[in-house]
Amino acid sequence: MKQVRYWTLILAFCGWGQAFAADNVVRIGGGTKTGEYIHIAQSVCDALGQLFSCQAVETSGTLDNKKRLEARELEFGLAKANVAEDWLKEPTFGAHYSIVRRIGDESLFVFGRPETLAAVGSWTGVRENAFLLSIGLPGELSGDAAVFNALKGVAGSPLVNAEVKMYQNRPALLEAVRTGAVKLGFIAQVPNPDNALFKSINDAGLMIMGVVDPDMITFGETFRVKAVTVKNAKWLGLGGSAQQIETANVPVAIVAMKPEALQGRAAMVQQAAIKKIQEVSEASLLPRQGWMQQLANTASLKVGPSLDHVFHSMATAAQGAKERLQRM
Repeated sequence: MKQVRYWTLILAFCGWGQAFAADNVVRIGGGTKTGEYIHIAQSVCDALGQLFSCQAVETSGTLDNKKRLEARELEFGLAKANVAEDWLKEPTFGAHYSIVRRIGDESLFVFGRPETLAAVGSWTGVRENAFLLSIGLPGELSGDAAVFNALKGVAGSPLVNAEVKMYQNRPALLEAVRTGAVKLGFIAQVPNPDNALFKSINDAGLMIMGVVDPDMITFGETFRVKAVTVKNAKWLGLGGSAQQIETANVPVAIVAMKPEALQGRAAMVQQAAIKKIQEVSEASLLPRQGWMQQLANTASLKVGPSLDHVFHSMATAAQGAKERLQRM
């Protein structure tokens, strides 16, 4: 009897599929038009298929997506994985939302004037001399700010000594770094080699540098160090483009409203959408560009000799950073 009821429900669901799509739109919060989150959101929509009426919504990023989820303006939202995991520790949020999938990678970078990056030498030089530096972030609701604040919030982190300035968006931050209003800009960016942001950094006469922070180890697999390729921008130590940088990467979390937080058809649509997202391959959820697929398949550097070598090289490059910065 239970089997009959089960298949009756399945057949009913299939027959009502078009009605669900018409009456209930699945909305996925992405990010700004200058980032990659909006493209990932669109790719997730595409992966859901024709059964679902899906909209990729342009937002300000991770923290804005949380606000919109809580306001019931979204059914799904993309977020930095480490930040989303902190959200679930909040009793009210955790009761109504969950992480249904982690996909892809966002790479961490700082960018600045060539002389500033040469002075700090590496991210270790930034950490050890944070009291001499100002770091800009592209908005309080940006995912960039969320990741930086997570690093700064680790007990004993020297980043707490840095002067932090907020800007309206990434173009405003880039202009502030170019004019010297702030020493460094901090960004978390899916490393599309042809991303317009990297070209803008290069056109402004600025350079980029990878971020590998020892405190990231406390976050476990949420942060992973990989070699990524950056085109259209110069990075510290080399004059050419399309060079590899070893930097930390944060997976993208797909955060969803729990079906039980909804009612009627909306709950059934949400449950079906979550199931679909969990079942399809990661490749199907990511944009089809070769660089995105390649990054997803790139092995991470783990705690051990390979990562120890990175930290040693960064420490060597940072030697004398304090004196160099004080002379600027």
